[in-house]
Amino acid sequence: MADILGFCDPRFQSLRDLFESNLDTGLDEGASLAVTLNGTMVVDLWGGTRDLARTLPWEEDTPALVFSTGKVVVNIAVLMLWDRGLLDIDAPVATYWPEFGRNGKHAVTTRQVLTHQSGVPGFGRSVDFEEVLDWKHIVEVVEAAPLWFEPGSATCYSPVIYGFILGELVHRLTRRRFETFVTDEITGPVGAQFSFGVLPAAREELAELWVPASASARVMMSESGSRAYGEVVGTKLSPEFLGAVVPATNGVCNARALARIGSILAMAGEVGGHRYLGRHIVEQAAQEQNYAFDQALGWCRYGLGFGLDSAEFKAATPTSFHWGGFGGSGVTMDMATGLSLGFVPNRLIASDDLFEPRVSGLWQALGAISAGIKG
Repeated sequence: MADILGFCDPRFQSLRDLFESNLDTGLDEGASLAVTLNGTMVVDLWGGTRDLARTLPWEEDTPALVFSTGKVVVNIAVLMLWDRGLLDIDAPVATYWPEFGRNGKHAVTTRQVLTHQSGVPGFGRSVDFEEVLDWKHIVEVVEAAPLWFEPGSATCYSPVIYGFILGELVHRLTRRRFETFVTDEITGPVGAQFSFGVLPAAREELAELWVPASASARVMMSESGSRAYGEVVGTKLSPEFLGAVVPATNGVCNARALARIGSILAMAGEVGGHRYLGRHIVEQAAQEQNYAFDQALGWCRYGLGFGLDSAEFKAATPTSFHWGGFGGSGVTMDMATGLSLGFVPNRLIASDDLFEPRVSGLWQALGAISAGIKG
């Protein structure tokens, strides 16, 4: 039996039982699970081991690489600029960043980037980690990137360039480094131990990842989807990758951090008396923007940078919105109940579906709990 540490409000016992079962059966090696309700932590659990030798216990603050789940932080940063009147998401990105408009990208809007309809799902060439390490250089690579298709004419998930486009917008409009803005305005105030990348001194605390033998078949859904996923050359577990700021793909945190970040959205923009976003902004972010066949992921229903409930991609509740990362990490939020759930594992599972069994189980259990809370 796995040792489960932390606490769990009795109303969420079914989540704890499932968390424990996944560790006992080997579906998880080590993981953390957290839930906030109306901004208050009601579940904060961790257990299992954090290394491949299974000798080191997963501890209270153990972080792990959460890949694209970090896009939620990018989305919040952009929504904050919109809320403050610094950004019109329907204006061309080139309005604020003229060089971005090169090679046919002059009409691409921030809304189209957030909904993966920009026509720029990738860089248009292979990019190695030395290029990613240099923010100024990678911004120049983004500027030179060609348009793949007419903006708004198709949907294709953007794995990596997404974070650099939106991150540079934040940089230009606030005159602060993207990661500084995130710390000062989002993760610091909400009390979330989250970063993009991790300093060398902290890497020994990072959970080692159990990597699947192959990636999901969904990645190969189309030529464009395959190209977008395959552009960054090298392993995403390398020291170089961990040392860079790659806003779309190398977020590092535990479940407690994700739940706290998610609480900003679950609480319609205000947590603990601190206003991050106006309610009207969060409501728009959680509304359907496009429901289409994504060339990289299959059928998806998108809000502004978030996934929404659909027949093909069921959420915990019809009013939930969410996002996740390769292998199974994720965060889901629901303004109807004030619930936010974060999950961070170190065993990565690749599935031919958008879901994998842990996420499906956790969301099903959370949905049943949500019905009781709403009632």
